[in-house]
Amino acid sequence: MRWPLAFAGFILLGLAAVPPAAAESSFLVEGELWLDGVQRGTPTLQVRPNSPASIEVGDEEQAWRLEVEVEPVDDTYAPADTLWIHVAVDQKVDGDWQRMADSMLGVPEGEPAIFSIVDDDAAATRETATVYLQIRTTRAADAP
Repeated sequence: MRWPLAFAGFILLGLAAVPPAAAESSFLVEGELWLDGVQRGTPTLQVRPNSPASIEVGDEEQAWRLEVEVEPVDDTYAPADTLWIHVAVDQKVDGDWQRMADSMLGVPEGEPAIFSIVDDDAAATRETATVYLQIRTTRAADAP
């Protein structure tokens, strides 16, 4: 009767050695950022799931920062490959970082999401928004 017990232990040991899919992959986050009607950049970040990342562009006088965290949605009722993307945009003013916007976007992997802040009831376009961020997140293979 030892054989079934040893076989079960071997299977459990083999399953423990298989890493989950989310741990094997990272996400490529590609964005297009417009501030006050001016394109400020096309940031690209490679991030691990549930790990915050950021990119800063500019100098001491004029700079912006994009913070991103990608959270795969683990809900049986959510569409397949849905992601929560936590985003924040900061701008450096007089040497200090000031938060311009932050949000959490729910979007299927690979689909673009748009986040914008406009005054009053103005149209949400790149040219009219105070903050206009288009972001797309796809699975990326890890570097060797």
